[in-house]
Amino acid sequence: MDILYLLLKIAAVLGMFTLMFLPLAKVTAWDDDSWYVRFVVSALATTAWVALLVFVPGAIIACAVVWGVLLLLSVRHPSLRNLLPFWRWLLSLRHRIKGDSPIFIVERVLGLRPIEDASTDFKGVRDYLAAYSGYDENGEAMLEFSCGISGVTDEFVDKTAKAGLGAMGAEFYKVEHLGPGHWLLHFWKTEPKNPLDDAIEIKASDLSDWDGKTVTYGLTEAGEPAKLSYAQTSGIVVGGVPGAGKSAGATLLTLPLLASPKASVAIFDGKGGMDWHWAEKAASLYNNDCDLDLPTATEQLEQLAQRCVDDLKSHPWSDSDPDFWHAGATALHPFHLVVIDERQTLFDVTGRSKEDKALVERCKRAVATIVRKGRSAGWCVMLLTQKPTADSIPTNIRDNCVVRFALRVTTREAAEAVLGSIPDGDPRPTEIPAPRRGGAVVQGEDGHTVAVRFAYLPVTEAARALESSTLETVVHGLEE
Repeated sequence: MDILYLLLKIAAVLGMFTLMFLPLAKVTAWDDDSWYVRFVVSALATTAWVALLVFVPGAIIACAVVWGVLLLLSVRHPSLRNLLPFWRWLLSLRHRIKGDSPIFIVERVLGLRPIEDASTDFKGVRDYLAAYSGYDENGEAMLEFSCGISGVTDEFVDKTAKAGLGAMGAEFYKVEHLGPGHWLLHFWKTEPKNPLDDAIEIKASDLSDWDGKTVTYGLTEAGEPAKLSYAQTSGIVVGGVPGAGKSAGATLLTLPLLASPKASVAIFDGKGGMDWHWAEKAASLYNNDCDLDLPTATEQLEQLAQRCVDDLKSHPWSDSDPDFWHAGATALHPFHLVVIDERQTLFDVTGRSKEDKALVERCKRAVATIVRKGRSAGWCVMLLTQKPTADSIPTNIRDNCVVRFALRVTTREAAEAVLGSIPDGDPRPTEIPAPRRGGAVVQGEDGHTVAVRFAYLPVTEAARALESSTLETVVHGLEE
């Protein structure tokens, strides 16, 4: 009978030992080495203490004293808690059971308040909100994360998300900046299909009347409609190498305004070609002789700049409110857009005579005046170029343009000439594949870039849209 009792004790201890190690059956890269060591030490220590009590019943008093001593010492040396029965094992077990919860994904992938023996650099404070959706049928998991902890920057999130690929069982990731201290992390088990790789072709019937503020021009990388709001926007920069789709993009950005009585569009075509011929009849001012007649272009720009200043001073749309956008664009007081294509024709002084250099400086001052003062007056300048350089895009003008589109470029210098500095981890125009005609990255007021692709509308369709008396509501792709 004693032998049977002994065998039952041994079986009970071995059974408990086996059960305590079951959570290790699916250990992956999700679990760091320190967690693994703590779990093993705690499980072994727990098994040893239980075995001592089972085989030496009178040892309970001695065990209680040793536990008390270890508990007191662990105040100074937290690692001693691993030797207490069940202590670290239960904490680690909770970690394993809740492995798919937003809290534990943030802790394990981003390293905020991980389960460990010492305080972290973040002082063990859980000062964040998180929402997690597991892998769907497309093999994508998403973690939305808001954090106010000092030190959790864009660079930190991108670095830790990349390091957390193994923990997520993923091969690819993307960090989407949603706002200050707010990110959306995407993880994919296999390389995802990029919706921007498919060309977006539309017809004139796919366009809607301009609502006085927003233009829909294509798609974002998330598959959402890409929109530009002219409200409170006084400067737009568009640049890219020849053939990248700049003219097609500019068509989508300007056509709704050209077709609307709520907008007045002045066009300066520095190339002197036929790229903007489709818009000539609808434009309030059309000049495609800038390269041949710089004095006339200079005078026209200065006249527009003076009108902008006059509007700002008198605000004719309201006797009491100096902000154009509070009243909004109307046929009586339209929004004014000045388009300058191939801006280097008006801005670059290379090889110019002394007289022409003086005219170029006057052009720069006129454009800078509209960009600086036009926001509240309902004026905006759109600058386009196929040669993104510091000479063709003066930094004092570019830096005051809150919206900047960079289509494909081949050098970092060209990208920065359009966008300025690009935060780490953001999409870059040098990464746009050559076949993705119309692909671009757009930079907003927060300094971050978003990958987009312009839809393609043939200029014949654009001309037909301007001849129509009405434009149908957008369907199909752009507003769905």
